[in-house]
Amino acid sequence: MKVTVINGSPRKGNTYAATQIFKNEMSACGKVEFTEFFLPQDMPKFCVGCTSCFDNGENTCPNSEHTMPIFKSMLDADAIIITTPVYVMQAAGAVTTFLNHSGYLSLVHRPHREMFRKKAFVLSTTSAAGAKAAIKPIVTVLKNMGINRVYSSAVTMKASAWSSMNLKLKEKLESELKTSARRFYQDVASGKKHRPYMKTKLLFTVFRNAYKRAAHVDTLDVKHWIEKDLINKSPF
Repeated sequence: MKVTVINGSPRKGNTYAATQIFKNEMSACGKVEFTEFFLPQDMPKFCVGCTSCFDNGENTCPNSEHTMPIFKSMLDADAIIITTPVYVMQAAGAVTTFLNHSGYLSLVHRPHREMFRKKAFVLSTTSAAGAKAAIKPIVTVLKNMGINRVYSSAVTMKASAWSSMNLKLKEKLESELKTSARRFYQDVASGKKHRPYMKTKLLFTVFRNAYKRAAHVDTLDVKHWIEKDLINKSPF
């Protein structure tokens, strides 16, 4: 099993500790090959809104030397894990910057069939509040890529550090993380394709019809939908 892990912070603190517990439990279930990226080191540049990825191809992004290795790993993987600490009740800026670069993969532009069979997990930790809010936009972006199932875990530690947590709470959270990891591993390993999210299917249908009507227009997006036979053959 190949899993791409995108760590939303270079700081190996609480979220990293939770991620390690999750990864270790997955590895205990079977052979897992993790490919890890750390933000912002592996994606240090802001999206400048040039739309070159839409108009000329993702490889023409001025930051493609950073973006393409991550996106290629995501496409090749069986599953994706994205983690983020909570910064001012939201996801870390480095994660948002990375997600900004992923627009070309969305259902609106050039969805890839590979994404429709994948599972993803989003993990965030917080000392007090904000983890659910941090997770929400990441889940939205992943669903808009067509990901088959997106799971998440918002870990509220009630402490400033993993090591200083109340022992009973620490054991509880670690147990929950391990249970989530086992379930995630089993779902990915099963290869099961779940019923698509209603909103994802609706969005895909809307744009499939739009691209069908625009089949005569010479754009990369239209060519992609035609060449990948997304107009006539559903990926669901």
